[in-house]
Amino acid sequence: MEKKILSVQEISVVAMFVAVMAVCSWISIPIGPVPFTLQTFAVFVVGGILGVKKGFVTVAVYILLGLVGVPVFSGFSCGPGVLVGPTGGFIIGFLFTVLVIGSLLWIFRNVTGGMKNVILLVSMIIGDAICFALGTIQFIVVMKSTVTQALGLCVIPYIVPDIIKMILATIVINRLQKYVKIFQ
Repeated sequence: MEKKILSVQEISVVAMFVAVMAVCSWISIPIGPVPFTLQTFAVFVVGGILGVKKGFVTVAVYILLGLVGVPVFSGFSCGPGVLVGPTGGFIIGFLFTVLVIGSLLWIFRNVTGGMKNVILLVSMIIGDAICFALGTIQFIVVMKSTVTQALGLCVIPYIVPDIIKMILATIVINRLQKYVKIFQ
C-alpha cells in the first residue's frame, strides 16, 4: 500500500495558503526595484501554522505557479523572468524562510507560553535574514550593483516593516492555532 505524501484535507489547506500568499503579494507598494508587499507576512504565517512539510510544499507550489505563468507574484507578475530577475532571490528565499520557521518550531515544540512566541519571532528573524541574504546576492548579480547599493535598496528600507509583519504574523498564528485544529 502506498503512503500518501499529503491527504486531500492537507492539499486543500496548502491550496488555501497558496491563495493567501498570492493575495498578499498583490498588496504591493512599488517603492523602487524591490516593491513592498505582504508576501513575507504570508510566508511567516505559512511557516508558523503549517510547519516544515506543508509550509515548504505551500511555498514551492506558489513559486511553481508563478514560474508556469500564473500571475501570483507582486504586480501580478509571473514567469521565469521574475525568478531570474532582480527580486527572484527573495522569492526563492521564501523556501528557506519557511524551512527555518517550521524547523525551529518543531525542535522547540514542547515549549509553551511566552517563550514559544520568542522562538517564533527568532525563527522569523533568522528566516528573514536568510531570505534577505539570498535576495540581495541575486540583486547584486543581476543589477551589477555594489553591496552598499543593494543593502540600501533591498534590505534597510524593509527591516522595520518586516519586524511589524513578524509581530502581526505572531498574533495571527496564535489566533488561528487556538481555533483551527486542522493545521496541527
